[in-house]
Amino acid sequence: RNWRNQEKLIQVQQDQNIKGFTILELLVVITIVAIVSAVGYPNFMKWREDREIRAAMESAATMLSSINNLSQRGNFPFVQLKITPNGTTNTTITSKGMNVKTLSTRLNSGSVIDCSLTNSGYWDNHLVDKTTKDVSTHINAEGSVCFSQDGTHYKTLGKLNSNVNVTVEGRITNQYLIICSTSNASGSGKCPTNQADGLKQPAYLVEWTRFGNISKFKWSGSG
Repeated sequence: RNWRNQEKLIQVQQDQNIKGFTILELLVVITIVAIVSAVGYPNFMKWREDREIRAAMESAATMLSSINNLSQRGNFPFVQLKITPNGTTNTTITSKGMNVKTLSTRLNSGSVIDCSLTNSGYWDNHLVDKTTKDVSTHINAEGSVCFSQDGTHYKTLGKLNSNVNVTVEGRITNQYLIICSTSNASGSGKCPTNQADGLKQPAYLVEWTRFGNISKFKWSGSG
């Protein structure tokens, strides 16, 4: 009987030691969580924005590399990358190719080989379409750049044909695409090219040459 009484006493003591949270303790925990969230949320949104813009830059660079590889291999000796801004909501990047037969026919007939912005009747293949939300470029209307196997038919058209010169790693170039957030482009519908014009981070720049060499940079307005 003594053993049972001791067991009951121990159980009562254990039950008394089990306590819930007081209202004050809950308020303290909620306050701490709120403070941590308030501090961390802007950083998270900035990281997310940077990731989206960087992903758009990588897509553009990959598409440029892909069409140049197709051109060098002879699959499509004349290729195009086309940029289509859709207001301040998103941007569509499209790649197209002209096959050997079509290019030969046009050359033999004396037709001009240009970097046509038309969607049909000129290009043989629509290769890739990529629409990126919440991402803008430094042009607010269609522009295109075209490459050929030996660089002979390299051309730009539309807004990409009127690129202003920028300095990248100490050299001057007008063969580039700047990518930024739509919020940074909200005033003019296009990314500023430098900080003096209002360029904000994050922003990226893709550079190319007429022979299809592609370079990528985190862009601050000068390099």
